[in-house]
Amino acid sequence: DDHGLRVGHRLFRYKQMKVYFMRHGESEYNVRKIINCDKSVKVHLTEKGKKQILKTAQKLKNIKFDAIFSSEFVRAQESAELTNRTLKTKLIFDSRLNEINVGFEGKNYLEYRSAAIASGDRFNFKLKGRESFKDVKSRLQDFLNSLKKKSYKNVLIVTHEYAVMLAKSI
Repeated sequence: DDHGLRVGHRLFRYKQMKVYFMRHGESEYNVRKIINCDKSVKVHLTEKGKKQILKTAQKLKNIKFDAIFSSEFVRAQESAELTNRTLKTKLIFDSRLNEINVGFEGKNYLEYRSAAIASGDRFNFKLKGRESFKDVKSRLQDFLNSLKKKSYKNVLIVTHEYAVMLAKSI
């Protein structure tokens, strides 16, 4: 179980702004290795996930954050709200930080992974009407470009695994 190792934060700099990315804590679907890419399906944090987030919040408590931005998915919202108990700042939900919509809702993640690998182009793979990694990167870029127009010094972004990975390439 390496989920806890992936909960944490990563720092990026935009001009004078520091942007910290944090993945949500372990969710009910993470434990079952099931995909949740539909925000109307309410997937909550596990007790372990809540503890992971509270531990990470303690690591961030000495940073004065101007805002926390979060995905609209329940597991990210719960993570952001738990973190904000410690950080006590403005909390904003933004759809551009949402989970990738791969269209494999409720299915084992290996089904999606196998289909993406079989496509020969994981970065651009998507089902009709769904999203690719390229699409998520584009909406993250849009979000970060809008952030650059703000006068924030420190921002925390609570999002999902692929969003954190893709943000590193922006």
